[in-house]
Amino acid sequence: MTLPASDAGFTLEPAGLEALADELALLSAELAEDASAGRSAAAAFARALDGQAGWAAQATATAWASLDELLVDGTRAVAGTLRAAVAAYRAEDVALAAAVGDYGLVLR
Repeated sequence: MTLPASDAGFTLEPAGLEALADELALLSAELAEDASAGRSAAAAFARALDGQAGWAAQATATAWASLDELLVDGTRAVAGTLRAAVAAYRAEDVALAAAVGDYGLVLR
């Protein structure tokens, strides 16, 4: 694995990260709906099919809904992390600007 050069940096675009966080929040809402539908399907399978087939269909739909719920949790967590990173970046930017202002420096 190659390590980045020591002078390599990155550019943070707060608006872009916020837009990504918003998209992830929408995705998590859609996944939550899918999880709910999966739970409903699991119950319907159990009622509609007898024996092993009903049990297998119910177990599969329940497992799929559980996977959706894990994705919902993870997606919400990533969206929250991005929002927190943007908030921290902006707070640091404000603090740096205030510090520069305290010393009477003008950057052009």
